[in-house]
Amino acid sequence: MDQERRQFYRIDQPVVIDFKVVSREEVADSSRPYQFNVSPYFLLQSQLAEIDSESQHLIYKIGESTPHLATYLQQLNKKLDLIASTIAGSDLNLEASQPQTINLSEGGLSFATHEPIPLESYLALKLVFPDNGLGLLLYAEVQRCSAIDEGYELGVSFMKMPESCRTLLARLILEAQAKERQRHSE
Repeated sequence: MDQERRQFYRIDQPVVIDFKVVSREEVADSSRPYQFNVSPYFLLQSQLAEIDSESQHLIYKIGESTPHLATYLQQLNKKLDLIASTIAGSDLNLEASQPQTINLSEGGLSFATHEPIPLESYLALKLVFPDNGLGLLLYAEVQRCSAIDEGYELGVSFMKMPESCRTLLARLILEAQAKERQRHSE
């Protein structure tokens, strides 16, 4: 986890988090956790981001020869993102859950919990970002479990993370960095 701190920029972010301890076999059997009962809309934004990353080079190529068409396609993409965030946001039922502030990077996160979890345990994580309605399902391994005032703080590293999820987290972190810089410059 200390090495990760040097590799990735970390942010504090409000997130609704749910987790389940899972076996090594469960992690090996699938690239995305299946332990949570989620609607098809839950992963909509991460699936669209995967399509975006696959098509970025095509839009760039189109932009070289036909810049107006590339701009139009990017605007259509923004429309789709807006529709998807509205649909996904209405399905997340955030009122029923209380977000907690986690410390997040592209490589992992740390969060508070009431129960200690043994080191090297595997977790299925369900993360919901209330600010943008983004939902992610990820696997992680416990790297640290420290006693704190009201429970324990877990430090986990992500495992088998799809590239689309990594891209979404990177974008989220970059946006948070930009907001932080803007706040400091004011």
